[in-house]
Amino acid sequence: MKKAIGIDLGGTSIYGGIIDSNGNILKRAERNTKDSKGRVKVLELIEDIIKELMEDNILGIAVGSPGFINSEEGKVLHVGGNIEDWANTDIRGYLNERFPDFPIYVDNDANLAALCESWIGAGKDFENFLMLTLGTGVGGAIYTRKGGTLTGHRYQGAELGHAVLYPKGEKCICGQKGCVERYISGDSIERRYERITGMKKKGKDIFLDSLYDKISKDIIDKFCEDLAIYIVSLKNILDPQGIIIGGGVINSKDYWWEKMLEYYRQYSNDCKSMEIIPAIYLNNAGMIGAGRIVFMKEDR
Repeated sequence: MKKAIGIDLGGTSIYGGIIDSNGNILKRAERNTKDSKGRVKVLELIEDIIKELMEDNILGIAVGSPGFINSEEGKVLHVGGNIEDWANTDIRGYLNERFPDFPIYVDNDANLAALCESWIGAGKDFENFLMLTLGTGVGGAIYTRKGGTLTGHRYQGAELGHAVLYPKGEKCICGQKGCVERYISGDSIERRYERITGMKKKGKDIFLDSLYDKISKDIIDKFCEDLAIYIVSLKNILDPQGIIIGGGVINSKDYWWEKMLEYYRQYSNDCKSMEIIPAIYLNNAGMIGAGRIVFMKEDR
């Protein structure tokens, strides 16, 4: 049986799995990155997961990472996402030294999530779609059946989290002001709650509390409105068949999905021309997509 190791690196957790050629997860491992300081520790955690998963008949290893990723060289460029000191990290170089007998592939995490959903998930019947991953930050991918995922001229294509939603708004880690991910990410919800109340609370609890707590309700309502407005812009710019929404925030969709669609219908000039659907594989999409990359490369 052909197998691959797929790694999905996020600002909160690293998910790893052994993936078979049908997209099944045969074995999994996970590490926490929330309190990891700097690239060295994160790379060590990735290495640790790979060692835990390693077994016979592994064709290769692929890593999905946040940030601007040069997929040809396997390196993070000057924007490293929501991981401290992650910019300019040579992921492939580090892993090649430790696993020299295996091909190593690295790509943007949202691109790999889109690849999973196009293969066996919510996008398998679409000829083209956009992927939004709402987690610690906001990732994005533009996928077409003929061309795959858009990388852009300098590997910065489809960085949908760094479109500007509020000009001159909050400062983003990328250096711009008013980026989308400062307003519709899980981290943005937690940050807004702390700014208003002076207390820290996890995003999933803020979603739950929005049923009865006015502050939480107002924060989630604003999240829904901002997300809907952004989706209207994406539809009008790119005219995709659909937008698939994944990432950790989708796990709380019972508290915000219908409200977001309500705002979308309110603001869109043609709300019936494009589907908006949740991802099927959620937190598993990144590592399944990473496995898919291995099979595509090694089967050529």
